[in-house]
Amino acid sequence: MNQQKQPLDPETAVLNISLKKSPGQFIFLSKIFLKKFGKVDLHGLGEATKTVAQVAETLQRKQYVTIKKIETQTYTPEQGGKKIKLIAQLEVTEEGKQMIEQDLQRNKSDW
Repeated sequence: MNQQKQPLDPETAVLNISLKKSPGQFIFLSKIFLKKFGKVDLHGLGEATKTVAQVAETLQRKQYVTIKKIETQTYTPEQGGKKIKLIAQLEVTEEGKQMIEQDLQRNKSDW
């Protein structure tokens, strides 16, 4: 199986967070979204809300972004029951723009 790595080109500024990837992978993906849009909305459902909070907090602590808004909602799936949904709206800082550019260039050379 020889698959060529394709650069990620998101169409919207919404990144759906799941439990299938590590927080570090979502931090990297967030940087790609931030580079393209200057902002990103992290959406997490149920247990993934912990990962949303962790990714947002890490990016802010490292001064890549400012957290503009945190919102919670209740989602009712068709199968019944209720799930919590967490949305964190992040906006890139001026310093973050430069750091993201450097990080993505460094990672591109690893490909």
